[in-house]
Amino acid sequence: MFHVFSRGNLKLDILTGESHKKYFLDLLCRGAQKYMIDIFAFCIMDNHYHLSLRITIENLHEFMHFLGSSYANFLVRGGWVGHVFAGRYKAIRIDEEEYFLIVNRYIHLNPVEAGVVERPEDYNWSNYRDCINGTAGGWFDSSWLEEYFGCGSEPAGREYQAFVENALGEENNYPSDHKVVAQALLGSDAFLRRIKASIRQEKWSKGLIGHKELTRIPSLDEVLEAICEHLGIDSLEHGSYRADKRYRYACNLLIHMAREYTLTSFDDIAKVIGGIKENAASHRYLRFNKCLDEDKGMRARLLADEAGVLQILKSKGCIP
Repeated sequence: MFHVFSRGNLKLDILTGESHKKYFLDLLCRGAQKYMIDIFAFCIMDNHYHLSLRITIENLHEFMHFLGSSYANFLVRGGWVGHVFAGRYKAIRIDEEEYFLIVNRYIHLNPVEAGVVERPEDYNWSNYRDCINGTAGGWFDSSWLEEYFGCGSEPAGREYQAFVENALGEENNYPSDHKVVAQALLGSDAFLRRIKASIRQEKWSKGLIGHKELTRIPSLDEVLEAICEHLGIDSLEHGSYRADKRYRYACNLLIHMAREYTLTSFDDIAKVIGGIKENAASHRYLRFNKCLDEDKGMRARLLADEAGVLQILKSKGCIP
């Protein structure tokens, strides 16, 4: 199961007007049928789109290439100059049991979040209206509604509508960034461990975001060792988080990189640092990220140190 999204280059509007959105929707329909992709939720905005989908074989890259290249060619024929999409699409593999409904809700609330409409059913370019009215078309999958909300398409649609409307007015109804690992996975710790184990045994599509990071995932110990080597410290076993700024930064760097480049839980990170609980590690991560957003100097320092640590990990064969 995946949450897939892509944006126009330089955040430009690439899906403007009814004719453009209709053409893209036609491509989405044809691509889903051609590549046997199950589409659950979609929303087409002016400068980006969101999809909730499931692949039956490892062909997401082929499907997305068809969708992106076909639409780009359509725009070029109409006079578009330059890149259409802002780099490669993003694809987050999601834990169906924990996040499937949340991702679908986020997708269907996108026009409301953007201030385009007041209610999601007022937007014409998503399948939300079909879902809640029990009038889903044949080319996208609506069976999940009855699976999650009970028998009958119309009662299930009303239940889903209530679920969505409960989030109206919330600033952000998507799982926080610290839950998305390596920009590619969203799920419980058990889900992450299961995927991590399967990655080392199965051949993932090279088109997936995070493929390189997830094909060879460094361990928490490897990241810790590289950070200590880069910063020139012995360990993080002893130190004063409040009084020692150097030690505090090293701990925050470890938490940040462990969450970005490994599949380590906050509980495991807390055990390595010592003297703190899982919640404390999570709170430190959130505070550090807030500081990075507000302090450009700290952001620059992090990027430089992150690059140095990654170079050490690469030299030791811990990452591609």
